[in-house]
Amino acid sequence: MRKIFEYLDQKIRAKRLNVFVLFLLLAFFISLLSKLTSSTTQTLQFELQPTKLPSRILLVEDRLPIVDVTITTNGFNLLKYAFKKLKLNVDFSTLQKNETVYYWEQSAYRAEIAQFFNSSTIIENIHPTALTFDYATQFAKKVPVTINLQPEFVVGYDLKRPLSALPDSITIVGPEQYVQSIDKVMTQQRTVNSVKSDIDITLDLDLTNIPSYVKLSQRSVQVKGVVDKFTEGAVSVPVQLVNIPDGILVSIFPKEIPVVYYTSLSTYDAITPEDFRIECDFSTLDYASGVMVPKLVLYPSEAKTAALQINSIEYIITEKND
Repeated sequence: MRKIFEYLDQKIRAKRLNVFVLFLLLAFFISLLSKLTSSTTQTLQFELQPTKLPSRILLVEDRLPIVDVTITTNGFNLLKYAFKKLKLNVDFSTLQKNETVYYWEQSAYRAEIAQFFNSSTIIENIHPTALTFDYATQFAKKVPVTINLQPEFVVGYDLKRPLSALPDSITIVGPEQYVQSIDKVMTQQRTVNSVKSDIDITLDLDLTNIPSYVKLSQRSVQVKGVVDKFTEGAVSVPVQLVNIPDGILVSIFPKEIPVVYYTSLSTYDAITPEDFRIECDFSTLDYASGVMVPKLVLYPSEAKTAALQINSIEYIITEKND
């Protein structure tokens, strides 16, 4: 009998709980239905979209403004716009303008805004009542691309020639006052480690200091570089005297100077002493120092660097005997 009473008690309690949940859901549904059928006032945001803008005209705006439209309608109508992105097309061919600004007034677009709603919806307010859009005439300019890539080479490897960008220049288009101040575009900074083979990578351009309304013909470039093994070489090069006045003889010591250069293995055998030129310019002679200063005025393009091993030479000046 005890088990029977316990079973009946559980059934009664469960039935009471089900009835409570049912009435709770019913009350919620009635409340929701009441809100959806009653009038309410709500502000919706419209994003402006430019149309029929002349091809040579560029809006100088990072982001077009938002128009707030306050309406009164029932909840069912508001549900239509709860998950909808509202956009209002602005026909710029109909707007008044001066040399730098377009003028927009909400009164001219009130009827168009009303078309978004049904006849039972009342437009209470549109804010702001007027807007201005700064604009400029587009200007095109070609600027070089500066490569901001730092390769870290394996010991004994280096670039045969400077890195190149493809393309090496791009066209930028925007308001003249902004475009004219841009004289180059840099790639984003990047470091490449343990390089011992040719470089061929894509780098995005650094747009940090470029306004969003300035357009680029492309936003990335291909960066290439030929990598080879490098070694040091040395040659002995005769010193050439220049600008010696008539009537004197100049003897120098030493007459040849060693030049150490850095070049790739593939071009090492092609380099000869005749590819270098060392000069001493008599017109720049400092008599107080007692020495001449030689200068390396020519070295082959195959050599990445070249340096003299002697930085001064002795001289003796004598008069010519006719």
